[in-house]
Amino acid sequence: KMNINTSLIYRFDESDLLDILFTSNTKHKDLIDRLLGCAYGQALGDAYGLSTEFQKRCVVATIYPDATQLIPFPNDVQTQHSARWIRGDWTDDTDQWLLLMDTLSEYDGDVKIFARKLNMWIRHGFPELDDFGGLGLGVNVAK
Repeated sequence: KMNINTSLIYRFDESDLLDILFTSNTKHKDLIDRLLGCAYGQALGDAYGLSTEFQKRCVVATIYPDATQLIPFPNDVQTQHSARWIRGDWTDDTDQWLLLMDTLSEYDGDVKIFARKLNMWIRHGFPELDDFGGLGLGVNVAK
């Protein structure tokens, strides 16, 4: 088993939670589409990039010798660093991006609220995603 939390995967018989965004507010449809593109790009790029994060080019070339082939995500070779996450998961970069987007959209970018959200994330992660704490907390954020 690949340690992927299958309960979080979209099912074909599940109602699309994003439909309400596109049907309820057609005035901002283009903006919502662009924001969703940013969100998906951030999360997917972050998850894919974790497979080689902090690895030297020569190590990546050894692990994935055929440069014409894509890294087989989410079945990539786990490194000491990436093994800390569940396969296919994103990192603290996306977690913090989500906190920032939430703060900007709901609280007009109030830095104190962002700091509180960050503090809660450090201690608890995103419980609704089975997180237990802010995994991968960067040195700058820890200060």
